[in-house]
Amino acid sequence: MTASRWGGLSLERSIARRAGIPFDRPVTEINSLVRLLPMLVFTWGVGCTEDRLASEPASALREEPAAPCVYFRELAPFLPDSLEGFTHTVTEGSTGKYGEVSVSEAERTFTKGEEREVKIRIVDTTLGWKIAKAIREAAEGAKARPPSDPSAPIFWDAAVGFVRYDAEEATAEANLLVGDRYVVAVTSRGFPGTVEVRRIARGIDLEGLARLR
Repeated sequence: MTASRWGGLSLERSIARRAGIPFDRPVTEINSLVRLLPMLVFTWGVGCTEDRLASEPASALREEPAAPCVYFRELAPFLPDSLEGFTHTVTEGSTGKYGEVSVSEAERTFTKGEEREVKIRIVDTTLGWKIAKAIREAAEGAKARPPSDPSAPIFWDAAVGFVRYDAEEATAEANLLVGDRYVVAVTSRGFPGTVEVRRIARGIDLEGLARLR
């Protein structure tokens, strides 16, 4: 499915506007937009075909992808099986088509005690080309920040991304563009700085993910 086939930027403008996100400011809010996609389309009453992984029994799952994205079961193997010192709490995934927007996602959550948590999420969507542009622009815009800055951008061989840190809330996130297609979001709670999200992101097989088609 190409952008021209489903109306170019009009759908993205609509999603951004309904989410309260100015379309000319996608860089700082693009990760929120990705998270909001499924919720937004259900709110609008758009028809949806979806396949999910979580607490549903295996018999309830359809084995065919419901949308022109990589099926979530193909994304899930790129999530870390374990993290040293952490407890794996939940793995979730879904592939769905919401109107003309298709989204596949796989997410795994780890905890360390009661106060610390890490989530790794991989997303593939038909809005990916716009999200990719926004992530690249955000990373380029922060290029002048020194490596010691917690929000210094990421420029690796297999990925480019921007990083954010909220010292007051002790939350951090690294949003990576992989293979000019996939979004890998690593978020943490209860850790100082962004060292943890960077370390975990480094441990993902980003090169392998980039080759996935």
